[in-house]
Amino acid sequence: MAPTIRLGVGEKQYGSFLVDVSAYFSTKVDYSSSIFASGGLFFTEGSTEEQDGWHEGRRQAAIVTSQRLVLGDTSYDFRSLILVQPNPLDWSVNLYFQGAQPIMLRGPWVPWMTVVMCTELYGSPWPPGHVPDTDMPIKVMCENAQ
Repeated sequence: MAPTIRLGVGEKQYGSFLVDVSAYFSTKVDYSSSIFASGGLFFTEGSTEEQDGWHEGRRQAAIVTSQRLVLGDTSYDFRSLILVQPNPLDWSVNLYFQGAQPIMLRGPWVPWMTVVMCTELYGSPWPPGHVPDTDMPIKVMCENAQ
């Protein structure tokens, strides 16, 4: 595909599509202050949020490259990606980047985007440690719906 943004040296664009974006906020912790260290993920105390949980955002253009995810005017570098939580049955993925609020992307192209990101980053269609739920194939879901 022809790039729709300026790419860095060696960077390849894989796709551009619309996604629904939500961000997670906490009343106790400021996730945008996160620091990843060998002992785990650390956050600063205190937040200006009034309610915990996922805050619905808006539909935005998502651009996936070999080095980053671009949502609107914000670029998330894969070097800062801490955790990927795919949820293909809900057409969504939760992404945790160092120094940013956790984000949830949802839409029909999100499972494909998750596979592309994980394959680029980890050489596997799933993130490390994630075992796809083999007890939930579509056949079982349909049989249980009857």
